[in-house]
Amino acid sequence: MNKKFVPSVANSIGIRTCTILVVLLFSLNLQAQEQRVVVADAYTHEPVVRASLYTKEGGRFQAAISDEDGVAIVRFPFRRMTISHLNYEQQQVRQLPDTLWMKPRYQQTAEVVVTNKEPEWIRRKLKRAAKLKDQHYFSKSDTLAFSYETESIDKRSLYRYHLTGLMRMRDADHSLYAILPDSSLIVSSDSTKLTDVTNLRRMLSEDFMAELTNSFIKDHRWAEDPEYEGRSRGEVELVFRSKNRTDDRGRLVLDTARCVVLSAYRFTGTETNRHERMPMALYAMARVLSGYKVNKWTRFYRVNYRERDDGTFYPETVNYKLYMETQDAETDKDQEAYEQQIGGGFPNMEAKLSISKNMGSLSSEDTNSENPDMMEGETATRKWEELPRSWYLRYGTEESRKREVELANLPAVFQLY
Repeated sequence: MNKKFVPSVANSIGIRTCTILVVLLFSLNLQAQEQRVVVADAYTHEPVVRASLYTKEGGRFQAAISDEDGVAIVRFPFRRMTISHLNYEQQQVRQLPDTLWMKPRYQQTAEVVVTNKEPEWIRRKLKRAAKLKDQHYFSKSDTLAFSYETESIDKRSLYRYHLTGLMRMRDADHSLYAILPDSSLIVSSDSTKLTDVTNLRRMLSEDFMAELTNSFIKDHRWAEDPEYEGRSRGEVELVFRSKNRTDDRGRLVLDTARCVVLSAYRFTGTETNRHERMPMALYAMARVLSGYKVNKWTRFYRVNYRERDDGTFYPETVNYKLYMETQDAETDKDQEAYEQQIGGGFPNMEAKLSISKNMGSLSSEDTNSENPDMMEGETATRKWEELPRSWYLRYGTEESRKREVELANLPAVFQLY
């Protein structure tokens, strides 16, 4: 009896031990599948808003996005995690700490308090810059080389698009920018995505100098950053904040002698974006018809201007980040089908644009032509494409929708991620 009893006890102990181990492993697995991490600036310790945390393992892409407090909830296991944000250096980790410290890509200067008191010369110089902007920024009939990259992420998929070619700049004779594509590459987790030049159009149409008006100057408070290193060159860095909204702030570098802006940065949040970039009448109509609502909308915009030999300027580099979270109470089948045709659907997007005089291997016939139509010797896959303004909410005409679909179907090479 005893010999039979001892093994049964051992088995019982073994079963209980295995059960405990299974429970522990299950608990650890649950913990690994839901982790809270704060993403923050390594120098200012401010939260990094809308940082992307993503991985692709086992053929499956998964991601999380940090909120307004820099908090991201990771609900999936990973062996290696990538963390990226337009304004910060990308990094990879194998384990998530309590706080992820990110190093800025751009030089950070001390915070400047913007008060009601400001030197009178600031507004005078800015108004002069606004008056002369067409002459300094939008008067040169020029064709330059460009490189455009955009990345869009949601919780289940990643999309990247890289486009290079020539860009015809906006001037007195051309109200729209135009591009002549050279190389076009889509990187995605599936083969259904289309070419996305929406953010390219936004970066160009929302150019800081195009939006610098007397009304903009009047609606913001201004202060000088006394620590800016370029003061010896006659440059000042000005900090601005909206008088009426708390989610609108930025900086710009001004050449005080010539009254030209050399670079600018601006952040706008939901309230400001709805006010500035969405017609209120259309927004109200959309809310009534379908229950359309903008829940969150943040926008980062940074530009550096390059001077030509003749003293005019063009946007040499532009960095742009958009997060837009919306909802509809009712599904509009026609609108849904249209958005699929133009490749929409991502809430979290980043984009970079570089423009230069370096034409690379592009031919002289391309660079010298003023004809926006098909160029001599070109194939049907390469032609000048005008870039109309990209609206966030608009009931477009049939013609404008057709144009949107055409721009979403530019020739491209496809690469699965």
